[in-house]
Amino acid sequence: MTLLATLRDWLKASHLDAVLIASRQNKQPHLGFSSGSGYVMVTRQQAHILVDFRYLAQVNAPGYHLHLLDSQHTLATIVNQCLADEGLTTLGFEGEHVSWQTGSQWRESFNATLVSVSLDALRQVKTAPELALIREACRIADTTAEHIRQFIEAGMREREVAAELEWFMRQQGAEKPSFDTIVASGARGALPHGKASEKVIVAGEFVTLDFGAQYQGYCSDLTRTFLVAGRDTTPEKHPLYEIYQIVLRAQRAAIQAIRPGVACQQVDATARQIITDAGYGDYFGHNTGHAVGIDVHENPRFSPTDTTLLQTGMVLTVEPGIYLPDRGGVRIEDMVLVTASGAEVLYQQPTDLQLTGESNGR
Repeated sequence: MTLLATLRDWLKASHLDAVLIASRQNKQPHLGFSSGSGYVMVTRQQAHILVDFRYLAQVNAPGYHLHLLDSQHTLATIVNQCLADEGLTTLGFEGEHVSWQTGSQWRESFNATLVSVSLDALRQVKTAPELALIREACRIADTTAEHIRQFIEAGMREREVAAELEWFMRQQGAEKPSFDTIVASGARGALPHGKASEKVIVAGEFVTLDFGAQYQGYCSDLTRTFLVAGRDTTPEKHPLYEIYQIVLRAQRAAIQAIRPGVACQQVDATARQIITDAGYGDYFGHNTGHAVGIDVHENPRFSPTDTTLLQTGMVLTVEPGIYLPDRGGVRIEDMVLVTASGAEVLYQQPTDLQLTGESNGR
């Protein structure tokens, strides 16, 4: 089913004549590029794109009516003309993404009854073209993970590692990072979102790297915790080695639990139970994962409260972790595609504990 067909089925089910889309996330599949400016208006019969001069030449959307926004042709005048042309009376707008002030102005200026709606759920199941872009974003992150694992040496600063990582992703085709790169070594590994700092990385420490690449508007998200190589570094002797193994068991069990029809909260419970049974439940305080697409954090979530049933074509992360204050932490994260028979991991980078600077034998 095409994007417009899906949206029109949604309009019918929602008892709406049209919807005005303002958010970057929900406009992008229509515009063909990412922009915070402009609007998309879809009715049961027509589809319209409204942009100003800056973006006019970028739009390549056959089947849409293209409108130029300027001082004479404002959002209100164009929307009201479209409503009048088709005799439409109800218009949905994205209440989650539009400010209260803007929504109030629209209620006064549009000749229709406005209804606050959410379109985000329509992006949960990815299309084949979307999956192709996500796979490429994952390939870039995957290649980068191996490069940075071999790059890291004791004595480097975390920000030096982050700079190399992000530059390498761009060389591989990334537009930009999906989010601020996390490099957390030693005791800073206890910070789930420990952005790269001036800390010097020391031999024998764990270092957690959480990063992603944005490719043609779609994101990847990957986390690995490596052991920084030194003269006598032995993984099994590291004080957090057993913690690593617990997190790894939790991640693998959660991935095994993924299949169509399973509730997201059940996948979270699978990982959380293993960590809790090992005595570290109080040190795993975030969700087990989240969907990824145009945004790096989308719904549904592998959380204790998300009852969403998994469907073929959803893409989510699986990222349990344990964080011990003043000692360090471990997180392991893969992106997975829900398939008809289970889950496909979208990365090749191994999840077993690896030393930095060594060949992994692949």
